[in-house]
Amino acid sequence: MTEPDDFSPRAPDRPTAGSTALGVKRLPAEIPRDLVSMSGEDLLLPYQKRLLETTAAAQVTIVEKSRRIGYSWAIAADAVLTAAADKAARGMDVLYIGYNLDMAREFIDTAAAWARLFDRACTLAQEFLFDDGGADGGIKAFRITFASGFKIAALASRPRSLRGRQGYVIIDEAAFHDELDELLKAALALLIWGGKVAAISTHDGAENSFNQLVEDVRAGKRPYALLRVSFDDALADGLYRRIAQVRGLTWTKEAEAAWREEIVAHYGDGAAEELFCIPRASGGA
Repeated sequence: MTEPDDFSPRAPDRPTAGSTALGVKRLPAEIPRDLVSMSGEDLLLPYQKRLLETTAAAQVTIVEKSRRIGYSWAIAADAVLTAAADKAARGMDVLYIGYNLDMAREFIDTAAAWARLFDRACTLAQEFLFDDGGADGGIKAFRITFASGFKIAALASRPRSLRGRQGYVIIDEAAFHDELDELLKAALALLIWGGKVAAISTHDGAENSFNQLVEDVRAGKRPYALLRVSFDDALADGLYRRIAQVRGLTWTKEAEAAWREEIVAHYGDGAAEELFCIPRASGGA
């Protein structure tokens, strides 16, 4: 995959309020207004809470999920709680890897919103460069630093991004990374010194490396925790109720059923893979 031009190295600018170091005006991510009175725990739906409970107990967590059920939102909360904790409380750096720059921006914005909610001291999101010894002279990333001394850094989807680093690696939409096998090998090396790994994804075909990983875990060939959350699982745990709350709609059982039918119809033949965690026989695009 050809990476966006924005991943080419350049000297970082000093960020200012309401802007990014790339000079693109953006409003910072915020907790939806109708939810701000909730506690951090209540903001998470039951299946999102189970994700945090699982990553707290397991060194490696693999998640197969439906599209657009808020797992990136939940794992961002996990990232903040991990990076904001001190070393004695098992705090560590969090290294987020999405497959493009927009995912990195969105994740850092979401983590910043959680950080404000949790009332943790952190800097403005900022760009930085570090020398990885590659021909391009550095890999751009975004980060938030905490009073604990740890940080959340969003890195490029390259195995060498993790060279010489330590912490909790989150690989988002893992099935869509070009070098997933090599990326996982680099991430798993961090376990030796107490790191953690979470690989979360919608499926992209039965032959995809992510599905092979899921099948290995399910067969007991790898000692990892495995979570599976389909669209219906998320609905049973209140997904549509939360969507209705955020959108100012009145929830009814009939409205939820009609909405589910509409969403499934939109996906058509892709619904089994995109919504119900059933990989198709050949990968999509």
